Amino acid sequence: MKKLALAAALAVSAAAFANIPLLNADIESNVTGQFGAIANWGPNGGWAPHAGFPTPTGLSGDLGGNFGFYSANTTETVGQLLPVVFEPNTTYRFYSYAIGGGNRLGAIPYQIGYAEADGPPEGRADFSLLATQVYDLDGVEDFILLDGVTYTTGATGDELGKQIWVRLGDGAAGGRSDIWFDSFALVPEPASFLLLGLGLLAARRR
Repeated sequence: MKKLALAAALAVSAAAFANIPLLNADIESNVTGQFGAIANWGPNGGWAPHAGFPTPTGLSGDLGGNFGFYSANTTETVGQLLPVVFEPNTTYRFYSYAIGGGNRLGAIPYQIGYAEADGPPEGRADFSLLATQVYDLDGVEDFILLDGVTYTTGATGDELGKQIWVRLGDGAAGGRSDIWFDSFALVPEPASFLLLGLGLLAARRR
């Protein structure tokens, strides 16, 4: 019964914490033409239709009409500064689908950070990095859902109360070659939820 109760509590907790909304997360709502800037994402990158760049197994057809791309080996980054701020004792995960461009080579760095001061995203350059996770995409033949990057806040920290900033990093962060990406998501989970999950796993082992 205890195991069932823990499982039920975990399921309820998971359902209670939805994704933090990202503007144009699916790369579908763009005001520029093909290869133009991605609406609500920047300062670099562009978008293209999946139909014009099909992948062998056809997964791209399940990801909507468009995808984004950028040159990860340069100084380019693709990110979004959110009106949402970091809360204490919370784990944030930023992730997406990705593939190593037309040559099926590359590496993609996912990053979470914050803005030093409040304000609109236009022209901002005060990204303060909290966490980076790089994924090697060499030889991956279709879009793959990656785990992305996670960051857990504590009870105190400079990032608390600051605007969340998510982005794909540049060459200095480990980026390599051209990267195609789609369907971004940002999910928050209270630290207590993670502890509950660990407790459930321990109970199952016993």
